[in-house]
Amino acid sequence: MCGALATRQLCYTKYMLYIFLCKTKNNIEVVYDPVTSHAATHFDDAKQLKELAIEAIGLLDAVGDVVEKSIDLGKVIGGSDVVEVSANDEIVYAMRRNRYDDGLVPFVKNRAPSPCSTVAVHLRRDGERYILHSVWIGVIGGDDEPFPQSPDATSRSVSFWRKRAFVWGSQQIIAGSLTTKYPWGE
Repeated sequence: MCGALATRQLCYTKYMLYIFLCKTKNNIEVVYDPVTSHAATHFDDAKQLKELAIEAIGLLDAVGDVVEKSIDLGKVIGGSDVVEVSANDEIVYAMRRNRYDDGLVPFVKNRAPSPCSTVAVHLRRDGERYILHSVWIGVIGGDDEPFPQSPDATSRSVSFWRKRAFVWGSQQIIAGSLTTKYPWGE
C-alpha cells in the first residue's frame, strides 16, 4: 500500500505498482507505473527523458485533477519524434508497446526527429499525489489527436494522422504488427 514502506519509494494498488519520481514545484508527490504506463514506454524509448521529466515537473505548479503542460527547458533536449509527412515519404504502420487500444499508428522511415526544447507531461490526480500518465519530448497539442483506430477517435483523427507520423525507430513496436498497408479505409 502507498506509504507503507519506510522509503516511500514504492507503492502499489491491487493492479499497478507505482514508483516515486519527483515532486512538483508546489511540493506534490508524482509517481509512475514503471511497467505498463505510457511514461514507462517513453522512458525506455528515450533514455534521457526520465531526468528531463524530473526537471520539468520540478518547475511545474500542479493544480487540478488533470495537468497537461508543455514545459520549455530553454535548450535543445532531444528530438520530437512526431513529424509532418507527405506522399513522398516511406510510411509504415505498427502497434506501439503498451498502447494496444490505439491500433495501428503511422511511422515514417525517411525522416529524423525535430530538435526540441520542450517536455510535455500528462499528470492525473490520485488523492494527495499525481500519477504521471505520459511524458514526451514535444508539446501538448502537437501530437495528441487520438489515432483513427482508438476508441476515442474523432472525425479529425484520420486527416490529422495522414499528415503526421512517428519517426521510425523512435518507439517500441509490437512484434508482428508491422504493415505497409494503409489501415484506415481508402
